[in-house]
Amino acid sequence: MSSITSQIVSDHYSALAREDASLNAAHIRKVAESFGYSTDDLASVPEGANLGVSCGNPLAVAGLKEGETVIDLGSGAGFDVFQAARKVGQNGLSIGVDMSQDMLDRAKRNVEKSSITNVRFVLAPITKIPLSSESADCIISNCVVNLLAQSDKIVCFREVFRLLRPGGRLAVSDILAKKVFPAELQRNMGLYVGCISGASLVNEYQEWLKEVGFEDIMIVDKKSDLNIYKERGQEDTSSCCDTSVVKPQAESSSCCAPSTSCCSRSGNAEVDGKKELAKRVADIDFNEWVSSYSIYAVKPSKSQ
Repeated sequence: MSSITSQIVSDHYSALAREDASLNAAHIRKVAESFGYSTDDLASVPEGANLGVSCGNPLAVAGLKEGETVIDLGSGAGFDVFQAARKVGQNGLSIGVDMSQDMLDRAKRNVEKSSITNVRFVLAPITKIPLSSESADCIISNCVVNLLAQSDKIVCFREVFRLLRPGGRLAVSDILAKKVFPAELQRNMGLYVGCISGASLVNEYQEWLKEVGFEDIMIVDKKSDLNIYKERGQEDTSSCCDTSVVKPQAESSSCCAPSTSCCSRSGNAEVDGKKELAKRVADIDFNEWVSSYSIYAVKPSKSQ
């Protein structure tokens, strides 16, 4: 991932962290419910922790136990961190890692609104986390690894392997590709920050996990409807920053950075071309290209 692309991803989610989630509360709740979160799950987190950017429920397969330490990669406003904290109890610890200070600021405000005390948040990229080796029993992540550059994904999995204790588990919900995107769509920043065009193929994911050293790897297609992301802000289709292109998951202007975005103020022909691309992307059936997967793997015990 180029530094420009990485900055666009960071800006996009930082902008999302600063938004008033109550403005899109119904859609945000619908997204979470569609990916397996129950009414009780949603009621257990502070208001403002759920931002509607899930693509699954990693906690459903994590098997968290009382007293364990769990790390959430790309924890955002703390949606899964708070739920994990309740599952591991007061003798356990739930740690959120995110590269966005705005997200961590929001997560910390959410801590203040709750009675949950066994949580901690760390500012860091998920490829280089300042935590001790073999310090976690389980590592989770929800729709974040796909935002990394292809070459950084195995780096992330090596970091996960380092952090897990022997016998520890990796439980991830992520969007993976069913087939290779054409170059035109791969370059679309809206689809990238929306967790679509950066998706890796299933066999690539599996090979990275094997290469790092994981065993008992399971990758299961949950067959969820990913077109749900398009429902947010669909009314405005006249702009070159059409919401279905720039922000299929989040209503923000963060990808509209000068010189790199769909909104650069260039000549009419170029703007018209970008509007046409926006329309074509809006017509894409996401389910044809990608799917939400549940990924589970185990770090071997030292006795093996």
